[in-house]
Parts: sequence; C-alpha cells; structure tokens
Amino acid sequence: MPSHKTSLTKTAGRRILCVGGGTLGSVTPLLAVVEEIRSRFSEVEVEWWGTDNGPEKRLVESHHLIFKTISAGKFRRYASMVNVWDLGRIVLGFVGALWRFGFSKPACLLTAGSYVAVPVGWAAYLYGIPIFAHQQDVRPGLANRLLAPVAKKITVVLADSTKDFPAGKTVWTGNPVRAVFMNPPSAADARQRLDLDPAKPTILIIGGGTGAQALNEVVFAARTELVKLGQVIHLTGAHKETTSALPGYLTAASTTESVTFMSAADVVITRAGMGGLSELAALKKAAVVVPIPQSHQEDNAKYFADRDGVVLLPQSALTPQKLLAIVRQLISDATERQRLGSRLHELLPTRAAQRMADLVLAYINQPVYVSS
Repeated sequence: MPSHKTSLTKTAGRRILCVGGGTLGSVTPLLAVVEEIRSRFSEVEVEWWGTDNGPEKRLVESHHLIFKTISAGKFRRYASMVNVWDLGRIVLGFVGALWRFGFSKPACLLTAGSYVAVPVGWAAYLYGIPIFAHQQDVRPGLANRLLAPVAKKITVVLADSTKDFPAGKTVWTGNPVRAVFMNPPSAADARQRLDLDPAKPTILIIGGGTGAQALNEVVFAARTELVKLGQVIHLTGAHKETTSALPGYLTAASTTESVTFMSAADVVITRAGMGGLSELAALKKAAVVVPIPQSHQEDNAKYFADRDGVVLLPQSALTPQKLLAIVRQLISDATERQRLGSRLHELLPTRAAQRMADLVLAYINQPVYVSS
C-alpha cells in the first residue's frame, strides 16, 4: 500500500456521506474507512449525518468532519406508544434526506447498521446514490436487512455472515478499526498519560457511549475490592460519572481517546459490541464481555467465547463476587491474558479499512490499491 497521498484531480467535488449514530458502535468502523480514504485522497469531502442526542457528534467532529443531524426513530419490534412517535421521526428523516439530496447528491453513502441510516438509505436509493452497508454483528441487524435490497455492496465482519445477505453483493472484509489502534501507545506510556502507576496492573471497565447501568452498578459495588487487584479505570458512559474519593479508582465518561485507556489496561470488562471488540482485538487485549441481555450482543459474545477469544460473563450471572473472581484470575495469570488477546486478534484480522476503501473508491471511479 503506498504511503503517500495521491493528488486529487479526478476526485474534485466528490463527496462521501456517512450515516450513523445513537451509539458509537455504528460510528467507529466508518471513521476508520474515512481515515483510509482520506489518507489516499485528501481532497475528498466527507459529511456525517447522525442523531441530535447520541454520543457520535463529539467523536465525528474530532475527526474534522462536517456533522449534521437528521430526524431518526428506532424500529421496535414490540408494542409501545413510542413507536407512533418514532414512526413520525422516521418519516421526517426520509423527507429531510430527500430534500437535502435535491440540493446536493453525495457520490455514495456509507453506513454500519444504524437505525438512522434506513430512511436516509432509501431516500438515497431513489436518487441513484450507491449505498454501502456494513454488517458488524453475528446476527444480521434489522437496519441492514431493510437496506440490503437497495445496497450496492454489503460488507461483513465474519466469513460466516456472507450467507445472510445476497451472494452477488456481499463481501467479507473484517471490521475496520481506526489507524490509531494500529500504532498505539505502550501500556506504560498510556498509564503515564493518564497519571497512573506504569508498573501497576490496570483494569478497564467500559460502560459504553450511552452507559450500561447494570454493569456500572456492579462495578461500583465491587470497587473497594477491585482496587486491591489493580488500578481501575471505569468509563461509565456520558452523564453517568460517579464521584468517589477511592484511591486507584478513576471514573470518566466515554472518550474520543479510547485507545489510551485500552492500551493502559491488562484486563478489559466491556459489553459485546463488535466495534469495541474489534479495537480490543487490534490491541490484543484480554476481554471479559457482559453482553446486553436478549440482544445481538449475546450472539457476538457466544461466537468469540466458543472460540476461546473472550471470557463470557452473562448479565444474569453478573455479581460483584463473580466479577472479582474472574478479574482476580486474569490479573494473576499473564499467560492466559496473552492467550486471550492473541486469539481475539486472530478472530478479527486487520486491513478491513483498506478493503472497504477499495470498494468505495471503485464505485466513485477512483484508483484503488487492491488490498490483500
């Protein structure tokens, strides 16, 4: 892969639209692809449409991208009065996208499974805008199933997922991770940046961009025992920070600098979103996953646990005592930590961003570097 940037003559005026939000899981893979495209063609214009109340705005704007909100509603497959309200928001999103496309059409649309993308994607289809839908999770997401009939290409993280979508348009790429995870700081450097003891074991708990209340509560209850095992970083999620004067227990909201926190850790306790797992895989970190009950995350967690890539702790079994026992065992066993991290890395190979960038650039008539 050439390391230099290519002069942009044919690409002048080309604009790529990314759509996603509500959570960061649908955001970080697309940012990785955008980074790769911009590293080759710096003059490509990238715009992002997301929610007005999700955690994505800060992260997207930290990558110097244009961010705009679009009306969006979730697809709930159960009876709720909220569905009536959200149906109206979906319609508004569709009409709003049609109106925007009438003034300016992007060269293509990229999405990674967010509910925000469905009305925008169908509006894009009516304008003949190519749609690239990325399927991250083991279980096919509803948003991607709704977009599959109109998508030009569907990229998937796992080889097994190719069977879930039309064969002629589905490509196995893996899951893109941002470039910073390919050249991360050392554990000692990351701890120094966070004003932690470089020589002390470090435990990271990730509550997610919107916070995982059940996980947060158990960690907070176990904090006095956890700090006896090592220094603790607890990312609680936005607006869910806790105040604690306990030495060795640091809390913070979700952050755009997640690579620093992950690099600092010996053991990571997290949900089972594919974006976060892919970042941990790139860093070869030992992970304990607590999937959201009755969700696609349970399928993700089982997939990697069955292949010895993570330690699975169902939320139904999540107690302070159980969490402490698992963390204690991993902190005391460096060989097992290394094995888990290496195995997760094997299950989620790198270079996905390059493969996806090749596909996108081919559709907007730009030179590609075919990724092996």
